[in-house]
Amino acid sequence: MSYAQTVAAASGPPRFLGERFDGGGRPLRASGNTVIANLNEGAPLAALTAARDALAATDAGPCFAWLPPSSYHMTLYDGLLHARRERGYWPTDLAMDVTDAEADAFMLARLGACPPPGERAFRMILLGIEAGPGGGVGVAMGCEDAAEEARLRGWRDRLAEAAGLAARPGHAAYAFHVTLAYAVAWADADAAPAFDAALAQAGATLAARLPLVEAWPPLYCHFADMTRFDTVCALG
Repeated sequence: MSYAQTVAAASGPPRFLGERFDGGGRPLRASGNTVIANLNEGAPLAALTAARDALAATDAGPCFAWLPPSSYHMTLYDGLLHARRERGYWPTDLAMDVTDAEADAFMLARLGACPPPGERAFRMILLGIEAGPGGGVGVAMGCEDAAEEARLRGWRDRLAEAAGLAARPGHAAYAFHVTLAYAVAWADADAAPAFDAALAQAGATLAARLPLVEAWPPLYCHFADMTRFDTVCALG
C-alpha cells in the first residue's frame, strides 16, 4: 500500500502517536532491550542521513518525527518491550511482575548463552524506502541470498528458543528494516502522492550509494525510547 493510500484509508491517528512520540515529535518512554547492528558510522550513516534529509524536506516531512542519525541500526532480534507484558510477547518462564532491570538481566543471560552466529557479518541489501501501514518511514532490508537468509533466521530462531519467545506472533515473518521516522500526523491528500514519489527516488539513490550493508557485530542493547540504543555487550 502506498503512503497516499494509507493516508486515504486512515480512520484514526498514526499507530505510534502517543505511544512512542507525542504530537510535537518528542520521544515518549518506550523502554526495553534488543539485539541490533549499528549503521551509524561511515558510508551507511552518510547514505541514510542523505535519504532522511531529502524526505524531511518534502511537504509531508513535518508529519514525521525523524530519528537522530546516531540511532540508525538494523534489528537482528527484537527483544522485549517492558510495557508489553502479554502472553506471547513475554518469555514463557519469566514472571510478568519482575522489574524492568530483572527482565533485562534475564534476556542478557538467555541470549548471551546462545551459540554465536559465527564470525562473518550478515550481508544485507537495500530493497527500498517505505512508509508502513502505521505511517512510519523505514528502509526495507533483505539478505544477500538464500544462504544468508537461512543463517540469520536460524540464529533468530535459536535466540527465540533460548528466551522462551519461539511462539511470539510475527517472529517467522519478521521484516528486516532500518527505521528513519515515526508518523505523528497524516499528510494532506495533496502532499501524499508527492511523498510517495520522494520515497521512490530516495530509495533508488540510497540503493545506488549503498548496494551492500554488512550488519555486524550483533549488540545486545537497552533503550528508554526510540532515539537511543545503549550497548551492553556484543553477542558472539
